[in-house]
Amino acid sequence: MDVMTIAVIAIVMLLGMVVTAYIITNAINNQMGELYAALIERELKSESPAPKREEPVVSPREEKKQMSVSGVNEDELIRKLRQVIDEKVQRVIDEARHKKERLLMLLDVARGYALGYISEDEYNAFLMKVLAELEEFKRLWLARFPSQKDREKLNQVISYVARTKLPVKVKSKDGKTAVELPPEEALIRITSSINNAVGILDELIQSRGENPAVTPLEVKLSQECEKLRAKVEKLEKQLEEYRAIT
Repeated sequence: MDVMTIAVIAIVMLLGMVVTAYIITNAINNQMGELYAALIERELKSESPAPKREEPVVSPREEKKQMSVSGVNEDELIRKLRQVIDEKVQRVIDEARHKKERLLMLLDVARGYALGYISEDEYNAFLMKVLAELEEFKRLWLARFPSQKDREKLNQVISYVARTKLPVKVKSKDGKTAVELPPEEALIRITSSINNAVGILDELIQSRGENPAVTPLEVKLSQECEKLRAKVEKLEKQLEEYRAIT
C-alpha cells in the first residue's frame, strides 16, 4: 500500500469522525434545548395561579330536583301537611259532638262514684284524660274557626269540667275553712258543671249552623222540633194566603 492510499484512507476516516461528531453534537444540542424548554414551561406553570374553577349554574328546576333526590321536597312536604290539617279541621264539628259524648260519659262516671262503684282516684284519672282531650279539641276548633269569642267559650268549657275534680269542696259558712261534700252532693255540683260545659258546646255547634244532638233522645227531639217548625211555617203561609184572599 503506497503513501497516497494511506493518506486517502486517513482523510476519509477523519471526515467520518468529523461528521459523526457533528451529528452527535447536534442531537445533544437539540435534546438539551427541548429539555430546557420543558423545564421553563414547568416553572411557568408552577408560578402562575391555577385557573378558578367555574361552579356549574344550577337552574331552579334542577335545584328543586336535587332537593327531592336528597330526600326532602319542601313543596311536597307542605302539600301533605296542608292536606292532613284540612282533613282534620273539616271534621271539627264531629269532634265537638264527640267531646259532648265524652262529657256525658264523665257524668256517668260521676254517677258511678256517687253510687260507690267508682273510686275517687278512678274518676280523677278519667277526668284528666277528658281535660287533655278538650285542650286538643280547643286547638283544633280554633284552627278551623279562629275567633276570640270561641276561644273564651272553650276556656269556659275546660274551666267547668276542671271544677268537677274530686273531692268537691265548698267554703264553710264562716268562709274560713273548706268543707268536703259527700258523694251525693258532689254529684249535684258535678252535674251542674258538666251541663254548663255541654250547653256551651251546643252553642258553638249551633253557631256554625249544625245540629248539636248526639244521643238518641236528643236526635229524636230535634227531629220532632224540625217537623213542628215545618208545620208552623206551613200554617203561617196558609194564613197569609187566606188574609190576602179576604
